[in-house]
Amino acid sequence: MNSHIAQISFALCTCFCLAGCQGDNLPKTVPAEGVVLLDGTPVSDATVIFIAEQGTYNAHGVTNKEGKFQMKAFDEKTGAVPGAYKVEITKSIMESSAGPEVNMKSGLPAKYSKFNTSGLSQTIGESGAKDIKYELKSK
Repeated sequence: MNSHIAQISFALCTCFCLAGCQGDNLPKTVPAEGVVLLDGTPVSDATVIFIAEQGTYNAHGVTNKEGKFQMKAFDEKTGAVPGAYKVEITKSIMESSAGPEVNMKSGLPAKYSKFNTSGLSQTIGESGAKDIKYELKSK
């Protein structure tokens, strides 16, 4: 019985969240795009994460082969909500081993994978930012 109540509660919460997260109710986003470099070389397939210093509207983006990214604040809205952010940048690389296991390793120095050690931040103004540049160092 408790399992059934939990399933109904989860379904109702999901419906309320989806109803409350429709495009019309979301805050305004502005352009937020740029490039990620490691020792001057573009970084492809890296995930850039903006973590709001105040508020709850984070954003994320993935770099292309030229290291360029475009943030998304919500699954359907391009850009970021204006404000101040702490930044994380991660890249996972799959390594094959002799056996059936697959190992994952970081393609960037570990310090960039956590906002409290990355040393990276970003402020997005009311008109957005189209020239963000993160120049990461391997040492």
